[in-house]
Amino acid sequence: MNKKNISKRGVALLAAVLVFVASLILLQATLTSGFKVETRSVNLYTDEGVNLSATLFVPQNATAATPAAGIVAAPGGNTPHTFYASYCIELSRRGYVVLAYDYYGTGSSDFSNDGGSGAVAAMKYLTSLSFVDGDRLGASGHSNGGAQAAAAITSEYAAGAACRSVLFIGCGIAGEDLAVYDGVNVGAVWGKLDEAGQGTFWDVYHQDKLNFSSFATMVGETNDTVQTAHWYADPTTGAARIVYTPNTFHSLSNIMPGSVTNILTYFDTTLEGNVSGLSPASHIYLWQELAVLLMAVSLCIMIFPAGSFLLELPFFASLKRPLAPAKAKANGLFWFFLLVPAVLQALIVKSTIIQGQEIMGKLPNLFKVQSTNGFVWWFFLSALIALAFFAVRMLVDKTIDRGAALSRMKTTPADLFKALLFGAATMAVPYLFALLGSGLTGGWYGRIFQTYMAPVSANRVSMIPVYTVLFGVLFAVYAWLQADAFRFEKGGSKKTYLLTLVANALPALLFVAYIFGRLLLTHVTPIAGREMSRANGAMMGMLLLYFVIAKVVTYFYKKTGNIYVCAMVNTLFVVWLSINIQQLMV
Repeated sequence: MNKKNISKRGVALLAAVLVFVASLILLQATLTSGFKVETRSVNLYTDEGVNLSATLFVPQNATAATPAAGIVAAPGGNTPHTFYASYCIELSRRGYVVLAYDYYGTGSSDFSNDGGSGAVAAMKYLTSLSFVDGDRLGASGHSNGGAQAAAAITSEYAAGAACRSVLFIGCGIAGEDLAVYDGVNVGAVWGKLDEAGQGTFWDVYHQDKLNFSSFATMVGETNDTVQTAHWYADPTTGAARIVYTPNTFHSLSNIMPGSVTNILTYFDTTLEGNVSGLSPASHIYLWQELAVLLMAVSLCIMIFPAGSFLLELPFFASLKRPLAPAKAKANGLFWFFLLVPAVLQALIVKSTIIQGQEIMGKLPNLFKVQSTNGFVWWFFLSALIALAFFAVRMLVDKTIDRGAALSRMKTTPADLFKALLFGAATMAVPYLFALLGSGLTGGWYGRIFQTYMAPVSANRVSMIPVYTVLFGVLFAVYAWLQADAFRFEKGGSKKTYLLTLVANALPALLFVAYIFGRLLLTHVTPIAGREMSRANGAMMGMLLLYFVIAKVVTYFYKKTGNIYVCAMVNTLFVVWLSINIQQLMV
């Protein structure tokens, strides 16, 4: 065992741990506004007998003697409530009590079709707290959460409040009967480049022709005469009406500073719960994004020294195989077989993501992760394309050693199981630190790093074997195709990594570039509604993961010459992240 290598691995692991701990402290300080706001993890059983998981933000000013205005924060489709920490942090540091919850079927909440997906139960719980002012109640909902916010604010538990406010973020004003909002303050935040937006204006020029729909009816205007950021008043009840149109996309409408300022301005004006005197433009939440990003990166870095140490154990010695000399040459054939499959894989994203959700959704008790289902199906079809091109390449590219390529596939059940154990042991190191971080903060919060690196909740453990099989097969195929194919005769490890990264990430990158490029240039979304959100969301999430996935292939293949070692580490990495939430990003 090389002492120099041990030292380097030890330093890398220690540095990752120190960054994680320092970032964890920064995260907790941000979540609690310098430890002035208490965050409580809440699990409650609703009237429907369903477990609802949530986080309660309680500022110091909220007491039984001086109750504070309370707000329920409803999440968007398949999104954990922690993704909305941006304005939960900012509202609570101003003096509001905020309850952010996972709606039925997401996060740690159990599934049910009753009770407004948990929104009504959330409002019931909030109003039962002695330190919440029952006369000043609010609700916000992003995307699919708009209907939940409406259910909460119009429920019997909020009906008696003297002042009620609801805010629709990136979604239409829920419900066909606008009379339910009589006496309720209504606000909306609709991004000019929101590809899913109000639910009514897909495939139109967003910036030039926003469809104000129900809002225009509510304020007695036409679509062309609605004034944005203008306070309207209901002539009968005096309830406030306002719509903001920040220059943002759907998935960023809860985190961009301009949007957060709009959210704070709305609630400060309608609920008058700001006891801090802070301006709506004063923000600290971006520090939590930096903290979570650093924590996530440090967890990813831990994978490599941890795995390297494990490979020195006698138990895993049989996983190591001789590494054949690199033979690939960067000629025209090489670039053709690298780039053309990637383009074809990008072209099928739009149809296959939704197709996969529908196909795998036929067995809801087996495949419970909605957009990851779409990604798995796209991944499967992409693997078939890659295999077909590789088969042709073996016929026409004389630098490919067919015998060596086929020998890389050989293994035994015992060694395959040992590779799986190695992957599990390697991923156990970052997982344990994630468990520590979750326990100390009550959950991971962040939007920049789009995946959810949190401990697997009890109601999702049963999905681990199902998705381990699915991703295991697919990552084995890609490890077999890429492990040697991008190793040049005279190329170093950096070039090999970059080529492997390009091979993995290029399809997703092309798709995302097309979507947002067209949206920015023409203000027209090329994909409508849920299809846009799910397809684009899965690809954006995987773009971030590919930096790690490609490194796992090149790093562990160089050390072991074993494609199954690479495949199992990547499999358990992606399974961990994908089953924590219903999709990799919303």
